[in-house]
Amino acid sequence: MNSSSITKKWIKGSLATTIAVLIIAAISIVIIVRNSYYSAAENAILSRINTINGTLTASSQLSDRERTQLLYRMSEEFTEKDKFEFMFIGTNGKILATSTGFMPSDEMHLEDVHLAQNASDGISTNIYRTSLGEKVLTATCIIKPEIDSIYAIRLVTSLEKVDGEINIMVALAFLVAVAIVLFSVMSGMYFVRSIVRPIRDIEASAARISKGQFGVRIENNYNDELGRLCDTINNMARELGKSEELKNEFISSVSHELRTPLTAIKGWAETMNGTRDKSTIQKGTRVILSETERLYGMVENLLDFSRLQQSDIKLTKEKLDLVAEIGEAVIMFSPRCKQSGIELEYKEPEEIIAVMADKSRLKQVMVNLLDNAVKYTPAGGKIQVIVDYRPKSNAVSVSVLDNGKGIHREDIDKVTEKFYKGRGAKRGSGIGLALVNEIIDAHGGRFVVQSEYGKYTKMTFTLNTIRTMKGK
Repeated sequence: MNSSSITKKWIKGSLATTIAVLIIAAISIVIIVRNSYYSAAENAILSRINTINGTLTASSQLSDRERTQLLYRMSEEFTEKDKFEFMFIGTNGKILATSTGFMPSDEMHLEDVHLAQNASDGISTNIYRTSLGEKVLTATCIIKPEIDSIYAIRLVTSLEKVDGEINIMVALAFLVAVAIVLFSVMSGMYFVRSIVRPIRDIEASAARISKGQFGVRIENNYNDELGRLCDTINNMARELGKSEELKNEFISSVSHELRTPLTAIKGWAETMNGTRDKSTIQKGTRVILSETERLYGMVENLLDFSRLQQSDIKLTKEKLDLVAEIGEAVIMFSPRCKQSGIELEYKEPEEIIAVMADKSRLKQVMVNLLDNAVKYTPAGGKIQVIVDYRPKSNAVSVSVLDNGKGIHREDIDKVTEKFYKGRGAKRGSGIGLALVNEIIDAHGGRFVVQSEYGKYTKMTFTLNTIRTMKGK
């Protein structure tokens, strides 16, 4: 796990988005504030010039001399000289007089006069910089009718203070944006680290587990998704540890199981090699064949289970009479039960019970179940094979019930696990019932083990039935 990649993803994703949003928000605020301030300044200057123009319009009945005097008096008595400069513009386009008495040399920005000429109300505004670099706002009004040589009046106000206010707002917006970014970075890094550091610990522990250290456990101090991940990995390590123990037990058990027949085969081979007695040779041959068959069955079970676990075995299903298949298995075990002093009871149903199954695998299931029952049933005991056919539900259950030593309660749920051997288990690889469970599951059925220690064991598999054997 590359912890830096999480940080990079956060920077590219969350932080970059936050910065982009802040930039857009700051630009929008600056534009809104600027437009608001400029609009307020424009409204103020237009209000003043409209007032002056209204006064002049109301005095249109006066003579030109009287109107000129009125205009100069208004200029002299102008109360907002600290905010606006009052100018008279002549018919030649030059400034004739100002309320401050200062005659500007800058006459290059009188295009607002032309704008006023083209305006419907004869009033226009303009923003420009003077030759001294000062930013100003002007409002020009054409006098109708004109007075002597005065063609228009003009109000001028500086925008430096307005721009100063705007710059303060921009600076505040920038500081707020920087503060938000810094807070986002600090809180984000804290959040990222709160994830990255535990993940590093989890990664280190998982690496140790992957190397076979199944006793490793991750300390879980988290009450969130990380906590659940820690629990999952700890459970995985625990189960892997159990599997490792089962594997070791299985290797030990199989080694012992293989050693016993191999020792018998080797011993009888040496005995047969050193004798010419026919009875001894015949007895040795029977033992060798029997032990070889036992080894072959053990290896075959192991291979079958491995293939079923890997889904490499393809079942060859066909229509079968389940009653006939069970009967063959019972007949096969009858001599062994008789020799061991065990009663084998099977009441064969009269009707045909048709199932869609793999014949060899179904036989393998019955052989494993009967072998397990014979193995744990003492002399004088009884084994029952029970068939429960339920036509209405299209299902049939087959049970192998014995009155042997039974299974401990805590072992019942585990006997179908691979390599598991409960307390008091006899020789074997520990995969017989696991193989039965896999085969029945592959047929779409269900396998259940019931037992009470010291009394009985009942193993039942259930399959779906079909209506007829026609078309076999």
